[in-house]
Amino acid sequence: MYFRLCRASLFLLLILPGASHAAPISEYQLKSAFLYNFATFLDWPGSMGTSLTLCVAVPEDALKYFTMLEGKPVGNSKVTVRRLTADDSAEGCRILFVAESESGSFEDWLTEVGDEQVLTVAESELWLKKGVVLDLMIQEKRVVFDVNVDAARGEGIIINSRLLRLARKVYGLGSGDEPAEK
Repeated sequence: MYFRLCRASLFLLLILPGASHAAPISEYQLKSAFLYNFATFLDWPGSMGTSLTLCVAVPEDALKYFTMLEGKPVGNSKVTVRRLTADDSAEGCRILFVAESESGSFEDWLTEVGDEQVLTVAESELWLKKGVVLDLMIQEKRVVFDVNVDAARGEGIIINSRLLRLARKVYGLGSGDEPAEK
């Protein structure tokens, strides 16, 4: 566990500009880095084309951290970032991340992408139990995540076992709604 934590910390220092300086890293700066890493640890169904669209519903001041991912490679694709507001459509998103503060339209966005193969990410265990693939949150001043493997399978997305080992809880490996013990 210690080795994995050190490796993850080192990786974050390498990919986040200015992370080695004394300034604290913001919650959404960390979460944007985690989202990018999640995308690289997935086997995506079919061809993604040249663009992987990351749709984010986040507070305005957090958007800058996600736009830093613009153009980064994921397989043969490059990340494009699109901010969603309540009136926007989530069609065309390959990753949909919705901050808890922006979740008023989440149900509508989930309905819009229902038949598409989309990695859905929230900040609440409640959404995870409603079929969202990943739950990304801060716990004891660090980012943790839970995974709904059944929801991922439903989307045709295969999550690398290395990523599953880093999850705090994994739903869908055992029986019912109870997460697999770590």
